[in-house]
Amino acid sequence: MAKKQANSQLEAWHCRRWARAPLLLAISTGLLAVSPRTTFATDATSPTDAASNAPSTNEERRSLAKAKYEEGVEAYRGARYADAVRLFLEADAISPSAALSYNIARAYEKLADDAQTLRWYRNYLRLNPQATNATEVEGYVRTLSNALAKQGLQQLTVLTSPPGATVAIDGTPLGVSPLTVELRPGRHDTLLSLRGFSDFTGSFALTPATPIDLNISLKPAPKSSPAPAETTPEAGRRFGIVPYLTLGAAAVCLSGAGIFELSRRSAQSSARNEQVQLEYERDIEAMNSRQTTARVLLGVGGVLAVTGAALLVFNTRLTPESRAVVAGVPGGATLALERRF
Repeated sequence: MAKKQANSQLEAWHCRRWARAPLLLAISTGLLAVSPRTTFATDATSPTDAASNAPSTNEERRSLAKAKYEEGVEAYRGARYADAVRLFLEADAISPSAALSYNIARAYEKLADDAQTLRWYRNYLRLNPQATNATEVEGYVRTLSNALAKQGLQQLTVLTSPPGATVAIDGTPLGVSPLTVELRPGRHDTLLSLRGFSDFTGSFALTPATPIDLNISLKPAPKSSPAPAETTPEAGRRFGIVPYLTLGAAAVCLSGAGIFELSRRSAQSSARNEQVQLEYERDIEAMNSRQTTARVLLGVGGVLAVTGAALLVFNTRLTPESRAVVAGVPGGATLALERRF
């Protein structure tokens, strides 16, 4: 009941103030005409989405923004305030303007969303600080700020140059700049990070009664030289890990030879005890096949073992001390490789 009474009082207050204020929803389309893109972006449409979906020419951008604006006006007049918010936000993402910020605030106000209403009134003043109704809008900002303060919250807006930085407050990522959030008053730590720029860390004090803006200019990250490649213990050896791979393959072959030899003996034993000629011939054939496989694996494994051992012996580490030496001798010269172990 108390909430309904408060809403009724707020609505009555709005009715009185709008009786005194001109309705910017009836502004001419000239206010929407080519307003330069600011660093402020709406939550409904990210800068990336707006860029990918936006028309390629200024004239097309103006036409599309005008169409969205006019649809938003019709939605507002039809008391479809949620649709009006969406359409005004889409228009603002294409061609931001102070007038659109004002209209967005009006539509949010009809939805009784104090936080968003405050956000867009503040943005209106940010984009048009010399507005003819600036004093009146500042009064709305104070009233809405007080309403937030009664809830134990206050509004913060983080603006960065360039925009698009990830904003973390008190260790919690909250979004990308420009970002407007409601926080409990007091001191907070902030971290801003953007690829290609140095991280910004700092703290700020959010007062109970007044929303604040944080304007941060990010500095380009210093160019760093590539880190030297890390070397493994085997890096720099003449044959690397080839000797170990060769010895491993030799072990596999020799193990296989042993398995087939055991299988051959099993087949031989079965053949000796077999009473049926057909089964006897089958066991003999299996025995011969397994014997051949065992011998092949044994031969290959032996060659690999010898090769791997030889490579391991000569797999000395290449060090800076290794150098070629040309020595002069009577009647000619000799070339030698001098190494230090």
